[in-house]
Amino acid sequence: MAYLDVEATNGDREIGSAFHVGSGIFVTARHVVQGKRIVEMRQTEPVTVGSRENFQKFPDLSDETLQEYDKAHEEWTGLKPTFPRYLEPLEIIEGPFYDKDEISDVAVLRVREIHPAAAIVKLGIHWDDWVYRNIWNLTDAIIMGYPPVPMVNQPVLISARAEIHTFVTPRHDLSIHFILSATPRGGFSGGVAIYEDGDALGVITSSFVNDGLPEQTGFLAVLSIEAIVKCLQFNGL
Repeated sequence: MAYLDVEATNGDREIGSAFHVGSGIFVTARHVVQGKRIVEMRQTEPVTVGSRENFQKFPDLSDETLQEYDKAHEEWTGLKPTFPRYLEPLEIIEGPFYDKDEISDVAVLRVREIHPAAAIVKLGIHWDDWVYRNIWNLTDAIIMGYPPVPMVNQPVLISARAEIHTFVTPRHDLSIHFILSATPRGGFSGGVAIYEDGDALGVITSSFVNDGLPEQTGFLAVLSIEAIVKCLQFNGL
């Protein structure tokens, strides 16, 4: 996961989310980035590295010394030593790109030299015409994103459990959307919903509300996987 700090044309700063699907390619929601300047994109959670990378500030440590350290640690704990490493902001080298269908609320972009230990979200294979074969109601999902937390000065990755209420084809978009029980909040847009089998259910889009009501009173909508795959294919990714 990564957050997107963006600036709108009127100067307002907003935040959205994105998730890594491999090869430095991130998926987000179109409305998070379209017509806006991306100020910063960053992963907030550390990756796990080994002894050599952890102690790279000490070049005098030989490989033999590090191997002895690893061996002693493993004999003592039963585990190879690992260390958290927090990464620098990501550098966008391609995109954002969109699907040819302008109403599809999905975007993709690529970053430079993503750390090899960065996690990858595996996309599901529940195409829109397959969704009807499963019973989704009351199955489980986890949503992840960066809704701003009042009284906190920096973006924090938020995770929440949710139940799938149903799936729908909304009036504004012919793609399948799942409706989840979690509270919709600004900043979750572009984040991921992960199904109980571990694969991505889809990308979190705007909440479904009527007559300009606050988004928290609406339904959290997740655009299903087929729209993401179409966007990746259309842009040669």
